[in-house]
Amino acid sequence: SGRASKELSPGTFYAAAMAVFFLFFTVQFGVIGLIQEKEGGTMPRLLAAPMRASSILLGKVITAFLLGVMSMTVLVVVTTLLPFMDAQWGNSIGVAVLIVAGTLAAMGVMMLVAAFARTAETAGSIQAIIAFVLGMLGGAFFPISQVGGFLGTLSLVTPHYWFLRGLGDLAGGGGPIDVVPEAGYILAFAGITAGLAMLRLRKAVT
Repeated sequence: SGRASKELSPGTFYAAAMAVFFLFFTVQFGVIGLIQEKEGGTMPRLLAAPMRASSILLGKVITAFLLGVMSMTVLVVVTTLLPFMDAQWGNSIGVAVLIVAGTLAAMGVMMLVAAFARTAETAGSIQAIIAFVLGMLGGAFFPISQVGGFLGTLSLVTPHYWFLRGLGDLAGGGGPIDVVPEAGYILAFAGITAGLAMLRLRKAVT
């Protein structure tokens, strides 16, 4: 990034880490709805209506995206306004870029799980485990990247690490351009997971 990444204040780090951690739980509601409809027998009725399978998928995807972005936005506003949190998120447009990228990454992972899970209950359990592991490796609980070694390297795979690093760039006075590398990685992660999921989900729906 163009600016030096700055260590986030405790209030900002806690708010951001919890936001990106719970984001992976928030977006699952839109995606797991697909499995629930299949289990409840409403999917055949939806497919009997004059609409494409891709339209049904798109509706779930949009729901998950809106849930993720709205929950993150509310959290940013609340933690900024609360005196005891005193979170300083930095440049608003830069934060928005990271939020959109992070939401898409969370959706990609959750969709991939939902694509292979047979029941909504199984999907929820697997998603919880993955969300926890990614959160832990990505530094949502403590900065594991500073530990170094294998775990430090593994943290670089997670969108959480890049989200928090992007916020560090914004805290250092950076703008939207400075978070492009971090957002780019997060979006690449989202693209790979979502692409694999969509291929599988399309087959499952049809």
